[in-house]
Amino acid sequence: MKNIRAFVLALLTVMVISCATQPAVVPEIAPLTAAVSEPLIRPSEEPSEPFERALWSIKNDTPLFRKYIEGGPALLSGLGIDSAENIIMKGEALIDGNQFMATYDVSKIIQIDKDNFYIPFFLENLTTSVSRSDAIFWSPIENEAGLLLSLDDDFWDVWRRYFDLFDGFGAKLTFFIQGNFEESLADFCFEALSRGHDLGFHSVNHLDLRSVSRGTFNYETIYTAEPFRQAGIPFSAFGFPYGFSEPWMREALAPFFPFTRGYGTNIRFYDSETITNRYVISKAIDNTVFPDDDKFENDIRLMLLAAKFTGSHIIPFTTHDISDTAQWGIKPGRLEFVLKTAQELKLRFYTYSSALSIGNTSK
Repeated sequence: MKNIRAFVLALLTVMVISCATQPAVVPEIAPLTAAVSEPLIRPSEEPSEPFERALWSIKNDTPLFRKYIEGGPALLSGLGIDSAENIIMKGEALIDGNQFMATYDVSKIIQIDKDNFYIPFFLENLTTSVSRSDAIFWSPIENEAGLLLSLDDDFWDVWRRYFDLFDGFGAKLTFFIQGNFEESLADFCFEALSRGHDLGFHSVNHLDLRSVSRGTFNYETIYTAEPFRQAGIPFSAFGFPYGFSEPWMREALAPFFPFTRGYGTNIRFYDSETITNRYVISKAIDNTVFPDDDKFENDIRLMLLAAKFTGSHIIPFTTHDISDTAQWGIKPGRLEFVLKTAQELKLRFYTYSSALSIGNTSK
């Protein structure tokens, strides 16, 4: 097994170096065909030489390197990341006065088996300009990284049919309901809450709130949410129809909703610092955004892997109906893939009520 592992590691290293000289191609993340089930042999004790210590820390996935998605807070106020293969993850550490930076090639992650992944990286000592390409065999462990999954609009009769599926994966969702208070909707809300899910409000008539009067804005957001609250149905967030909002809208709703939420096709990650802004732009995972099933699975896996590998980031996803034919919705098989992949990666399922707990080590 040691000889096989050494051969496969050498083969993978050659693949990584070769890829660096070829045009960028995004590979599918598929299980490796060679039989590799053991992790790399690593020194049992932490080396003292700074560069070797940096390598040791990366390969043991210690907290010494603070991992983050390149772009940081600027991604959240800007356009975000336009595609999964463009996610760039870095790690930084200061060791004996030497500033190190690791760049992890997320697009070239290879799944070896159910629990192990091969992740190439480039380590550079920014102080001395010494650098090296290498790789880590990594297995997901329990940490704060998670998925913030929500469903929008007035499909609650469909959503409730999937409560048992959510329970089966230990998944907690936030349902952004649309409409006036009425008995059947209230029944859904109470059932969702009793199962540990969360509720957000998504207006009554799904208007572009940027183009209505202030009176209509207040009616669509604040006034019509009040009967739900009076009935004992709390809302943790307001989801802007179409994802459109302006800063004054978010300020106006802050006293009534702990979070406000936008929506778009680009990718954003949140951590314990950026989540405290309480404005989240969620990634659309609707059928119309991913017409191809293979592309959907590859991108979802990359995004969830990236969130997990940081050890501390949340990625928000949003869809609508649950249907094989709905454009603005998700196929049942795709929904199950999202839940199954998140579970296998040991991602936490966050709701908008629980999202602020990220970074709270006492939890």
